[in-house]
Amino acid sequence: MDEVWARGEATVRDVQEALNRRSEKSRAYTTLLTVMTRLDGKGMLVRRRAGRLDVYAPALSREDYLERRAEAEVSAVVEDFGDLALAHFARHVGRLDPERRARLRRLAEGD
Repeated sequence: MDEVWARGEATVRDVQEALNRRSEKSRAYTTLLTVMTRLDGKGMLVRRRAGRLDVYAPALSREDYLERRAEAEVSAVVEDFGDLALAHFARHVGRLDPERRARLRRLAEGD
């Protein structure tokens, strides 16, 4: 996703080449094709045909993705652990400096 966000749109080959340049471990084209096809199916990427190539673009901004992911993760933790999870969140929030608590309050209120 980071590579597609950085480029705005990319082919599987574009992503493969970029990842393989940055890593000692080589990633197979077919593996990345599978991942990007699944991300398209999950609504994370949008695929369009350009001649013989599939070109992928992000369906969500990085910020929207992080927002949705955080919501899903926190919901799952609360679903699994209930009030115990909420008590731990509250304890952690209580330890934060006042400025950060104020920023979090604004985030929670959607401002």
